[in-house]
Amino acid sequence: MTLNFATVTVPTLLLWIVGLLLFVIGALLGYFNMAIDARKKAESADLKVENAREDARKKLAEAEQLLKEAKALGANVPQAGNDRTLLKMIEGANFRTQIEMDGKPLAAPLTPERKRRLLELVANFRPWLDPAVAAPPQPEPASSVPQVVTPAEPAVKPVSVAFSMTQPKPKTDPATEFKLLSMVKQIDVVLQRRIAGTALEPYDIHLQDASSGGLEVLIGEKKYDTIDDVPDANIKSAIRAAIAEWEQKYVPGV
Repeated sequence: MTLNFATVTVPTLLLWIVGLLLFVIGALLGYFNMAIDARKKAESADLKVENAREDARKKLAEAEQLLKEAKALGANVPQAGNDRTLLKMIEGANFRTQIEMDGKPLAAPLTPERKRRLLELVANFRPWLDPAVAAPPQPEPASSVPQVVTPAEPAVKPVSVAFSMTQPKPKTDPATEFKLLSMVKQIDVVLQRRIAGTALEPYDIHLQDASSGGLEVLIGEKKYDTIDDVPDANIKSAIRAAIAEWEQKYVPGV
């Protein structure tokens, strides 16, 4: 198709120009609208990503806080029953033995409280170290074979003779007798000497060997398995003071 400008009038040319301008303006408007929409979508996506990151940071901070609280709670809760480790020996590097007491390393020099605690725990080994302290009796296994019971013979009472040739037992000095006592009995002797004539004497306080190898506290007719179980703070202080005096006077190297 050829355009014959000789036959084209001015109004026709103006119409062509106006149409062309309208087309260009429409194209520009469409481009600008598309650019604005794309920018809005990009900003919306960036905003969503930033919100997701902020939520993730908050959740991570909450999780870390909960983890710290759980660790702190676990450290403050004592282990129950027989699961609590009292003494623990660990063979470290170069065959050096490390000892832990109540979950803490045992290192010299020991404070008086830690020393008393160690003596209380070591006392539990006495059934294996001191033959005088017998372990709790074990029940005998039941036998399925019936046993024949024979009548017991009448016991013959020994006749006392006025001119008995038995020799009297040699007397020992108090220091030797004290050394022959068990560790708990020695501490009880020190305790009785300390509370004599004080307000604690009428309470009838005594220390005795426990069947498990430790010590038991007797206050009148009441018995306590450990010193910490005693409800009276003054009595506990007196017992611990007696242990400290016994350590200072009768434990070698202390």
